[in-house]
Amino acid sequence: MPPQPSFTFSRPDLERTMNAFLTTYGIDNGDFRTDLDNPAPLHFWEAAFVRQTLVDASRLTGQWRDLIGPTYYRYEDTHAVDRFGNPRCWIANDTDWNDDYSWAIQFALAAYEATGDAHLLDQAKWHTDFFYRGYYDDEYGGGFWRERGTKDQKDVPSNGFAIAAAELARYYPTEKVHNDPLGTDKTYEQIATDTYTWLKQSFLRADGSFANSFSGREWDDNLYTYNAGVFLELAADLYNLTKDRSYLDDGVRVADFARDHFTTGRSKLVVFEDDVNGRGLYRPDPVESYEIVFKGIFLRGLSKFITLGGQRQYVDWLGANAQAAYDHRTDDLPSAAFDRPLPNARGTGVATGLAAMTYSLATQQPPTSTA
Repeated sequence: MPPQPSFTFSRPDLERTMNAFLTTYGIDNGDFRTDLDNPAPLHFWEAAFVRQTLVDASRLTGQWRDLIGPTYYRYEDTHAVDRFGNPRCWIANDTDWNDDYSWAIQFALAAYEATGDAHLLDQAKWHTDFFYRGYYDDEYGGGFWRERGTKDQKDVPSNGFAIAAAELARYYPTEKVHNDPLGTDKTYEQIATDTYTWLKQSFLRADGSFANSFSGREWDDNLYTYNAGVFLELAADLYNLTKDRSYLDDGVRVADFARDHFTTGRSKLVVFEDDVNGRGLYRPDPVESYEIVFKGIFLRGLSKFITLGGQRQYVDWLGANAQAAYDHRTDDLPSAAFDRPLPNARGTGVATGLAAMTYSLATQQPPTSTA
C-alpha cells in the first residue's frame, strides 16, 4: 500500500473550496477582486498566479475547464495593444516590472496545455522571445533586467523567464532565439540553462539561502520564498529535460534551507519572509501586501520539484501546509495565514491555500514526466 498522505482533505473538498473562491472573489468571468473589502481587480501578475492555480486544479479534478479559455482572454482583452509587431501584445504599460510578464507567460503555457488553443502557445513564445531578445545581457554576468526603461537591477524574480524557456523547449527543441545585446542565437534549453547557471553562481549561498538582486537598492540581500520557488521550479524543469542530477542536488539545498528558515511550528508552516538587514523575519500583511503570494510561488516550485524531480521527502511538508490552510478556512475559503483563521485576505493569499491543496493532492498520483 502507498503511504498515507499527511492531509485529510479530498478532491471534493478542493472542488468545494475552489467554488467558494470563484463565487466570492471572481469578477466578470476571468478577473479576481483584491480582497473582500476591495472589489478592484488584482494586478495582472497576481491574477496570473490565481489563473494558473485554477488551471492546475482543473487538470487535477476535471472541473472548471470551461473557465480556462475565458480567463485567459479576459487577461488578453484587457491588456492587448498593437506594439512591437504583435497586434495582441500584452505590454501596454511600460512601467510594469518584467517579472510580471513571466507569470502571464507561465499561465498561458499552462492554459495551452489544458485547452490546446494554439494562440496561447504563440503568445507565450512571442513574449518570451521579446524579453530574451532585448533584455538579457552580460551586465553583472548575465540574466534578465527587472525593468525595461531603467536598467539598474537584475534580480531573481525577473529570471522566471527561464522557467518559460524550459517549458518552451519541449515544444521547440531546436529553434533558436536571437539576442541583440550579445549577438548570439540560443535554443530555449540553452536560455534556461544559461540563466540557471547565472542564478546559481550569483545568488545561491552555501547554506541554501537565495539572495535577491544586483543593484544599489536597499533590499538586495533579502531572502524571499519567491526566489527559492523560482529556482526550485527551474531546477525541476531542467532536470526533466536533461536528467542531470546536479539540478536535484542544488534544489535540495534550497528546499532544506526554506523548510528550516521560513517556517513556524512542528509542521514547519511557511509564513515568513526575511528582510535580512532590516527587521529580519516578518510576516507579510495577508490583506494589504502582494508578498502574501510569495509562499504560493515557493510551494508551486516545491511541488514541481517533488513531481518532476521525484523528491518525495517533501510530500508531507507540502501536505501539512495545505492542511493548515484548509483547517483554518473561513466560509470555505482557505486561510492565507495558514496557521490561524483569517476572515478577510488578499485574493492571492486564498489562492495560495488552494494551490497548496491542489499540489498536495497531485503528489498522491503516480509520478509524471513532461519529457
